[in-house]
Amino acid sequence: MPGKDQEPPHEAYLEAILAELVHMAPRFDGKELVSIYFGGGTPSLWEPDCVASVLEACCRRFAARPRDLEISIECNPGDCNDKRFAAWQSARINRVLVGVQATNEKDLVSLGRDHRMGDGLAGLARTLNAGFRSVGADVILGVPGSVDAIASLLDVAELEPPHISAYELTIEDRTSFGRRVREGTLMPEDEDTLAELYERCHTELTQRGYEHYEVSSFAKPGHRAVHNALYWQGADYLGLGNGAASLLCNDDGSALRWQNHRSVKAYLTADPTEHVDSRDPIDADDFAAEKLWLAMRTVDGAPKEAFHGLESVTDALLANGLLAEREGRISPTTKGFLYNNQLISRLGLASR
Repeated sequence: MPGKDQEPPHEAYLEAILAELVHMAPRFDGKELVSIYFGGGTPSLWEPDCVASVLEACCRRFAARPRDLEISIECNPGDCNDKRFAAWQSARINRVLVGVQATNEKDLVSLGRDHRMGDGLAGLARTLNAGFRSVGADVILGVPGSVDAIASLLDVAELEPPHISAYELTIEDRTSFGRRVREGTLMPEDEDTLAELYERCHTELTQRGYEHYEVSSFAKPGHRAVHNALYWQGADYLGLGNGAASLLCNDDGSALRWQNHRSVKAYLTADPTEHVDSRDPIDADDFAAEKLWLAMRTVDGAPKEAFHGLESVTDALLANGLLAEREGRISPTTKGFLYNNQLISRLGLASR
């Protein structure tokens, strides 16, 4: 979707999405549709009628019933209103993810968010009361210079959304955050502080009945994210729209990943056969390693046989408490989540 500062070209974007669906869907014939996810940019700004048209087309193309699917949409707190809720529910959306990020003014300014203090919690509260099957909230941990780095998380937890995603702030060189770090106007938290914050986050949420089922994800019983699990399992997914990524798994264990042009203009003006900007074939060995790397982000882990050839390393990781073995599966412990980068590096998966 277009970014938050751009008005979406509603009908033109819809036409492009539907044309891409017609062109790309045959590659996924025989695959079961289990989830539809509207994310990237600010999908909550898109006209609900356009959202409904895409949902209807996807379900029709893959012979799926909306009531059997997890259908999610990301939204900013300012878009959480009764009119949109009614339209989304009419379109059969059953899961709404609110980008709270932070609940105090200073952190919101640091993050460059366009909603004001109080908007995040108010929007989340309205969403929780709207009758959706599930609701999630995103929170950023470790906002540089925060007075109380865990206060926003606790504010959100008080409202008890069924799902909470708690992310550390990612600072990449080519972003505004990266520029501010280089200029010395933004000082990231050190690793020890982030580790302590992560442990507090785990403790606070698990004590409130949340399951810490993925490195950054917490859910009340029955509210794990179906859509995200597809990524973590290395399952097929079809992405539609500018910048969207797709993955198609082959019977021989290999896979193909591709990504569309990021530019909205390029996406809208290109023929559906020209939407793809890059293709990345993945051989069977590399894809198996990638799936193991993804599994090491989840509490379910991977079958023991997936670690063939890594037994000596796995035994050491089991011994020092980064991994645990249960019912024929090996998975990260909470300590393994905390030191996840080191864990996957020890397994030789860091470059995947």
